[in-house]
Amino acid sequence: MEKFQPIFIVGVGRSGTSLLQSMLNAHSKIAFPPETHFIRNYIKKKSSFRKEIKNIINDKYLKNLNLNIEETILSARNFVDFYTNLLKDFAKSCNKDYVGDKDPKNIENIKQINKFFPNAIIVNIYRDPRAVIASRIKAVWSQNKPLWQHLLAYKAQFNYLINNKNHFKNYIEIKFEELIINPEKELSKILSLLDLKFENNMLSFYEKSNDVVFGKEYQWKKNLFKPVMIKNIDKWQSELSPQLIKKIEKTLYPEMKKKKYIFNNKSIISSFFYSIIAKIYILGKCN
Repeated sequence: MEKFQPIFIVGVGRSGTSLLQSMLNAHSKIAFPPETHFIRNYIKKKSSFRKEIKNIINDKYLKNLNLNIEETILSARNFVDFYTNLLKDFAKSCNKDYVGDKDPKNIENIKQINKFFPNAIIVNIYRDPRAVIASRIKAVWSQNKPLWQHLLAYKAQFNYLINNKNHFKNYIEIKFEELIINPEKELSKILSLLDLKFENNMLSFYEKSNDVVFGKEYQWKKNLFKPVMIKNIDKWQSELSPQLIKKIEKTLYPEMKKKKYIFNNKSIISSFFYSIIAKIYILGKCN
């Protein structure tokens, strides 16, 4: 690698970040580790690298990479040094040239990514919010949260990244539905920035999903172990009640309209309340 150009996959949780991660990991030149949570747990923290060494060595997420963490620490001066070398070492261990990291929460840490990794490729995958909400209310990690939290998270995170995309050198948006229908076209948008070509084995990503899924994640990532099904794109219509669909469309009207999603309800008005709360959330979480 002449220059370090990691691929960061971000997006609202349950928007297809894991699917995209698995597809890219199936390429012969690209490696994706399981989620490391390193940026949110360390780089963004107000702490010193030396004080966190013990925590880094015992970090359960980093252990999943099967690397010599202690050796990587010895050659690092700070969090960014360590993280850079960690990703490079992981790519080398997979005998691949490029490496990425996937964490939906990094949508809130995008300023740190842009600051420390200016050559990085930022891939923002978005999905019909009705499908996202339908998935979030079923997932083990989010099923107990109230509806307003799911709606607020979608609105705040979606808008934060969309509104700041011009600050990034290499920024790509991938529409989940298009990725399912025409994966070669969508994946090629990313690959072209690395001077790589689409490979058919990327469609057989499910054969290597064990590379990126660990522990409890199996409970909500089981679909990564089978081929994608186009008919599931609109599965939310049978999973959500008409009343719930209307609430989602009313609250996320601007976001749906911006990405040209078709409304079930014709007379939808944007929710002023959630718009104000979302702005407060963005200021608190993303600065």
